[in-house]
Amino acid sequence: MPPETRTPGKTSRRVPTDAAATPADIAAAIEALTPAQWARLRRYADYRILKLGPKADSRTRDDLLQSALADLLEDKRRWPKEKVDFVRFLAEGMRSISSNWARTYDPEEVPVLETDLLRENEGGELSGPLDNARAKGTDVERRLHDAQTLEQIGRLFADDEEAQKVLMAFDDGYDPAGARELWNLSQKQCNTIMRRIRRTLAKAGLTADRNERGF
Repeated sequence: MPPETRTPGKTSRRVPTDAAATPADIAAAIEALTPAQWARLRRYADYRILKLGPKADSRTRDDLLQSALADLLEDKRRWPKEKVDFVRFLAEGMRSISSNWARTYDPEEVPVLETDLLRENEGGELSGPLDNARAKGTDVERRLHDAQTLEQIGRLFADDEEAQKVLMAFDDGYDPAGARELWNLSQKQCNTIMRRIRRTLAKAGLTADRNERGF
């Protein structure tokens, strides 16, 4: 496994010192985590490692969770405790770290020839994983629209902690049942949050035919 490539002291969306949790706040928050909350964090870490596939580069869920905690304790990532729930903060940290691992992964360190991945169908035709990507091409305009929509959705729910948790789970590929389990929500709680999300999106003109989340 290669050494970490993160720059010491560098973090995205830097939180001002006066708005960040103190070391005492952080220690108390870690100490206060319940077994159920630790279990949810480990499940989320499992999911992110699974999603990375070979890009995890032998890292485990514990490596990911410890990296998120280390970034916090070493002041590389600051927790705005008045705005963000601690469990969600750690989940977002793991999401950011694992995404960085994916971006910095060098496939040439473990070279695989495309010919090694070719598969033969019933008609005797060979195809590889790159064929589908080549056929699809790159839809720059669609990607830009999706990014703008996600940014708009983020602003709409900036003050809704519960909705942010559910949206983050959906964005990571969880279905409603998975989102409920991840954040320990009852069916009634999840239904209430979903109704609130739908109403807010509809009011903003982001109806089901304009986004891919199924709201």
